[in-house]
Amino acid sequence: MRREQTTGSFNCSGYAQGVAQVLQLKESDLGRYLHGTGLPRDVLYAGSEVHMDVDDFLRVIENAKQMVDDPEVGLRCGQNLQRSVHGPIGFLSMNAPDLFSALMTPAQFAPLRLPLLDTRLSFDADWLNCEMQVRAGLPEDTQRILLEAFALTLQANVEAYLGAPLTQGNFTFAYPRPAHHASYPHYFHIPVSFEGTSHVLRLPAEMAREAKPDQDPQAYAAAHQLCTELLNRIPDTSLDIDNRIRRLLLSHSIGAMTEDDVSRALFISKRTLARRLAARGQSYRQLRETLLAELSARYLTEDRLSVDATANLLGYHDAANFRRAFRRWHQMTPTEFRDRLST
Repeated sequence: MRREQTTGSFNCSGYAQGVAQVLQLKESDLGRYLHGTGLPRDVLYAGSEVHMDVDDFLRVIENAKQMVDDPEVGLRCGQNLQRSVHGPIGFLSMNAPDLFSALMTPAQFAPLRLPLLDTRLSFDADWLNCEMQVRAGLPEDTQRILLEAFALTLQANVEAYLGAPLTQGNFTFAYPRPAHHASYPHYFHIPVSFEGTSHVLRLPAEMAREAKPDQDPQAYAAAHQLCTELLNRIPDTSLDIDNRIRRLLLSHSIGAMTEDDVSRALFISKRTLARRLAARGQSYRQLRETLLAELSARYLTEDRLSVDATANLLGYHDAANFRRAFRRWHQMTPTEFRDRLST
């Protein structure tokens, strides 16, 4: 029998999916991973209507700790979850007017939101302090795993906004120096210290307040609206594999998401993924190209989004490559497409 939820209706499935991918779980492992939750394995698939509450998530974290003996699991999870800052959702942060605003981007657009963790921002004379808070009463090693992962997602958000590795600032954690502390420099790009009074990322205040010179308020507003529409365009009740893949691609950078990435996210082999898509008359390439074509047309109906911004949203670092792809999809250039819309 499913036990009553005790910590609210927050959906923590995204984090559980990320941890399972880091552990490289297979379909046969999912029962053990979800042991004690009463949840079906569908909760770990993108597009599932099944939600995981906080207690369930903590249960799978305890299960994960028993399944693997890896002190760096929190760091590896954080590195994996960095992908969430890219794609349409990350476009919001990257186009905020300043770094402080980027860190305050509304959390409803983050697919991996978790109410166990929170960030409080404050300025002092020289620093922007991003204090990371974790719910009290958790086992110390669970707190550390969550904080390691959370800190790395913060670092990734800042770097996505800056468009460069973070070289200024520092992290301080309140927990004691862990046995695997020598691995931290492989994950964190700025100095890290331990046994502080709080868990905090400190960034130079001048950096945080500096206006982004190429920030486009209209593009930011358009992206905000589009994110809402895109993440809602696939119904939660759709559990077929092609719609699971579509939701995955909408939540990540489509250009960076490979077929191997998708198969790992679904806990199956690349061959199994291809076989299941073929049974529905699809292939990964066809599905990805169709989605890119749909999104490119949808974005270009927005006058507030430039062609370069549209290319960015779709994961193209070179707008010329996007223009060539657009011509292949629609048999016309982006400019010709917009000209037809205006006639």
